[in-house]
Amino acid sequence: METDVMEDYLKEIYRLQREEGAPVGTSAIAQALDVKPPTVTRMLEKLAERDLIDREKYRGVELTEYGRTIALETI
Repeated sequence: METDVMEDYLKEIYRLQREEGAPVGTSAIAQALDVKPPTVTRMLEKLAERDLIDREKYRGVELTEYGRTIALETI
């Protein structure tokens, strides 16, 4: 089960992917959610463990199909 905070991250990653194209960088997510980059990094690790995002270090993240589904359901 995803938490409200996880859903907020998924929605924001979805929005940024649509606006900026994929992959989305940690700094862009931090700025959009008004949090520090290390906070984003920790959450991205959790999202990757749950197969909600594909994450390549120093290259950004993209939603998986499962992550995209959850993002769209919560929007």
